[in-house]
Amino acid sequence: MPKRLAFLALILAAPFALSGEAALGQTAKPELKWSACGDVPETDCAGLEVPIDYAKPNGAKFTLRLGRAPAVNPAKRKGVLLILPGGPGAGIIEELGGMRTEQHVPEFQQQYDVVTFDPRGIGKSSPVRCDPKAAPRAGLPMDRKPTQAEFDAVARANVPFFKSCADATGELFWHLSSKETAQDIERIRQALTPNEGIVSYAASYGSEYGAAYLEAYPQHVKALILDAVMDHTVDYAPFLARNVLSVQDSFERLEQWCAQETKCALHGKDLAAAFDAAIAREPKTRTLVPQMLAGGDEPQFGWPMVAQMLAEVGGGESKMLKEIAAALALSTNEDPWLRVGKDGLFRGVMCSDYGPQRDYAKVAVTGDMLAKVAPRFLWKFWNSSPMEHASAGIGVCVGWPREARFPPHSLKVGPHRNVLVLNATHDPPTPLANALSVYLQIPEARLVVADADGHQALIVSKCAYETAARFLADPKSVSSITLCPK
Repeated sequence: MPKRLAFLALILAAPFALSGEAALGQTAKPELKWSACGDVPETDCAGLEVPIDYAKPNGAKFTLRLGRAPAVNPAKRKGVLLILPGGPGAGIIEELGGMRTEQHVPEFQQQYDVVTFDPRGIGKSSPVRCDPKAAPRAGLPMDRKPTQAEFDAVARANVPFFKSCADATGELFWHLSSKETAQDIERIRQALTPNEGIVSYAASYGSEYGAAYLEAYPQHVKALILDAVMDHTVDYAPFLARNVLSVQDSFERLEQWCAQETKCALHGKDLAAAFDAAIAREPKTRTLVPQMLAGGDEPQFGWPMVAQMLAEVGGGESKMLKEIAAALALSTNEDPWLRVGKDGLFRGVMCSDYGPQRDYAKVAVTGDMLAKVAPRFLWKFWNSSPMEHASAGIGVCVGWPREARFPPHSLKVGPHRNVLVLNATHDPPTPLANALSVYLQIPEARLVVADADGHQALIVSKCAYETAARFLADPKSVSSITLCPK
């Protein structure tokens, strides 16, 4: 339970400038030396040197850590399945460790070497470090719309924090965009399967890496699945608004389930009132419940646990809440610079992809709309503490000192039948609207919609997993549109 919940919580222009790519593409195949990872059971690791800045291919470099769960029967091996990590913040430990079973890695190992990696700035790929003393002290309110003065205070608090991350991490801190991770993925392809296209599964923020790769290297996509889809074609405020509305939808689904199911610990009671009362008694409830909704109706991870926790807190008992809060903590590294660095990494990726948030009046228009339709979750739109609250928000990128390296834009791709877009109907971190938007921008792509609750259709729908597995083996075997029943 804790590992899965923690993973589920780790969420949320112009054509590529590929200067330097031609030179990189003509180098000899990089040699990967695999050995036991040490921190992930039954997994081998290797290092791959890549540039910090692909515009300067002969400049400073760092080492990406790759992880591999080998095919169980080499005689039946069909190739490599590359999993693109989500988050941003997940890597080998999460993909091949905590979520190995849920993501069907053992099943995929029947046919593939399953490979993933620690993206730049994460895990053991030159992890971002920040000064704990510079961690922002100012934050935006959780129970109301912030004022202009509070917005400005967060900007002032964020500026020295960003500087501390750049000082402690080096130039890499300014090169964490999805564009650059896509370029890393191409280097991984060159190292693993230089004469073939990638066969890849990408979920949550990994789907943004996958879409960026598709734009830059469509000729190298043999089979690509985008699950629990990010939509980088809209600006930050509408992107966040979709998330808030999707969380509201999932909460309403929980209310409906609780009204119908006697096994709900709050059956016959006002769930929304119980939530409000729990927040008053234990403020941490406000941020835990949206995280837990990512588990959907799964008995051990989702709605039953949410209702039980709310019932216990309402009765004056907080033991379960504290255990869940500890399990869901996103940054627990013993090194305080790395622990705070996880916060810096999240900001570095999001702000590189979405840019600084400067216009309070403009984003407040969207916030005011959300205040009317989803007031309990308005804080997620404005949030300024990504690791503490496990949520992106406008405040995350207030005070960011540079323009976006990879700003939102419509996808620039031609027809591609080797792409499958996959999403659950009720996925709180990554709503179905994202998937439909992306699907409509990739002519001839395949679409799978799973009638299910929770994050990542591959995990919450057997039909979605089976369809995805068929697609990876042979994209032509999957229809243009597939609806997976509950």
